[in-house]
Amino acid sequence: MESANEPLPAAHKTDEGDIYAGNVSIHHGGARDITARSVDITQGGASKIKSDHVTIRQGGAQAVYADDIVVRQGGIVRAQSETLTVNQGGIVLATTKTADLHAASALALLTNGDATLTQSGAQLLVARGDVTLDQGNAKVLLAGGDVMMDQSGTGVLVARTVQAKNSGVVLLIAQNVAGDIKATFGPRESVLFGIVTGIVTGIVVLLGNVFGKRLLRR
Repeated sequence: MESANEPLPAAHKTDEGDIYAGNVSIHHGGARDITARSVDITQGGASKIKSDHVTIRQGGAQAVYADDIVVRQGGIVRAQSETLTVNQGGIVLATTKTADLHAASALALLTNGDATLTQSGAQLLVARGDVTLDQGNAKVLLAGGDVMMDQSGTGVLVARTVQAKNSGVVLLIAQNVAGDIKATFGPRESVLFGIVTGIVTGIVVLLGNVFGKRLLRR
């Protein structure tokens, strides 16, 4: 992951619209590339951001590389971070250690740790740790840890342990299942599908890494 840990040059803005500074605050404006210790954007946008802390309110960015990313009523195409918090926003592709989504959506969310989706949805959610869905949904959810679901639903769910309340799953593969969960297909019917899903997910993760490296070169 890239960040602004290296010493920054004196604050300035290039003719091409790039900004280099210790702290950057943009209101009703935009920039091409931003490199800073912290970045705060309100009703604005940027092409590429490299920073320690990034907050976007009612704005957006194409690519963000930071330790902490917070999005409120905004969106990011590609996010790479240690922690990601999205409230009433959207993410196309995110690779992060932990993710916390509230009334938000993600196309592909890949976490090295835990993920929490509250009234939120993801097309693809892959987490090495635990996943909590509270009135949330995921079309494909693969978790290395446990999955806790409350009034939630998934299309495909693969996890170590699933604890559910008033939730539904189309295809379920889990070592242990507890609670109130309705599965259209259980482990026996979905073994083959689980293998195929694992292969497809591996390809998606690989493409995400390649895509991220390409963005870093820009």
